Amino acid sequence: MKNKKEVKTWPVVVLLLMMYVIVAMSDNFKGIFVPAFKSEFGIDNTQIGYVLMASLFAYAVFQYVGGILIGKVGYKKVIALGFLIAMAAIGVIVSCKSYILLIAGLFILHTGMAMFNVGVNTLGPVLPVASTAVLMSMITFSYGVSSTTIQKLVGYLLFRGVAWRNFFIFMLCATGALFVYLLMIKIPEKEKDDSNVKMNASELWKNKILWLYILLAGFYLASDYGTGNWFANYMDEGYGLDANNRAFYVSLFFGTMTFGRLIGGFIADKLGHFRSIIIFSVLATVFIFTGVTLGESGLLVIAIGGFFFSLIFPVTITTISTVFKDNASYAIGMILMAGTLISMLVNFFIGVLNDAIGVQNAYYAIAVCLGLTTIFTICVRKNVEGNKDEKSVCIHE
Repeated sequence: MKNKKEVKTWPVVVLLLMMYVIVAMSDNFKGIFVPAFKSEFGIDNTQIGYVLMASLFAYAVFQYVGGILIGKVGYKKVIALGFLIAMAAIGVIVSCKSYILLIAGLFILHTGMAMFNVGVNTLGPVLPVASTAVLMSMITFSYGVSSTTIQKLVGYLLFRGVAWRNFFIFMLCATGALFVYLLMIKIPEKEKDDSNVKMNASELWKNKILWLYILLAGFYLASDYGTGNWFANYMDEGYGLDANNRAFYVSLFFGTMTFGRLIGGFIADKLGHFRSIIIFSVLATVFIFTGVTLGESGLLVIAIGGFFFSLIFPVTITTISTVFKDNASYAIGMILMAGTLISMLVNFFIGVLNDAIGVQNAYYAIAVCLGLTTIFTICVRKNVEGNKDEKSVCIHE
């Protein structure tokens, strides 16, 4: 087996940063193109809900499958598989002429993106760098900057008449170029998993705290994905904003979230992890609820509320690592899989509500999800041992 020190780190870091740019394209294109999908394929919000549900289902299941595959065949082969799946999927999307093919294409695309995501989140922490925390923050920041830029630039180009398929063609070219780069560099090999940890992982499903974390993560992800998936549609159908104006508010949302993630770690260290999550989720709930209540004049309030989304998820992941100790990687995998499935169902339900009660009323569901995030964070905190010192909490299996 090759020693990780024999592999140059910086080319791998560049790969991970650029992979998250591709993931940002995949995640953001869905929401931006909802009005275009509805117009071209003659579908309603409920049917858009099926599109989003298929995408999130692929994400949930294949992140878990990808983690298993990495343990068997290593990082590079799984990441390469993700590239091949993604490129094939983009080909389907670009050429699709029906709603069913659109669903199939996005399902396959998010299967590939799931391989990307698990590759980044498992390879990044094992690279020999001075600070893993700084590296992962850089990668998250790359995603945030990409999301903000994509929302604004794509919105402007749509407004100028560029067809939505052209953006996927650009994504295909970028993915192909990065795949060639992957083949040219060396990637550290995956060390064998500890069998003792595997045995302990089977007990995790019996742990009450795991289920509370699943609910916490599930409702937060529902609000996060829900904003990315439905915010543009909310402005289009609710207030008739054009693509350029919609892009301004969505990019502002992701811009404030990205800024929050730059400083969120310092805030969490100062206030304490669980306390920070509770404060930010309460404020996020207030901003979204207030923004929806104010109508069109509240769009700016919703966009600025992105700042309070910023640290909820990354700090939650940090607490999982502390709570579950040696079983952290398995716990995170289980929580992300089950949490994403909850998010999938909620986002489908939001699509149904859009058609049933109107987009303005349906968007209150985002605030409800954030409120539930707060409640389940409080429940987790109360059930964790060593509640007086959040930084040294540990669950002994």
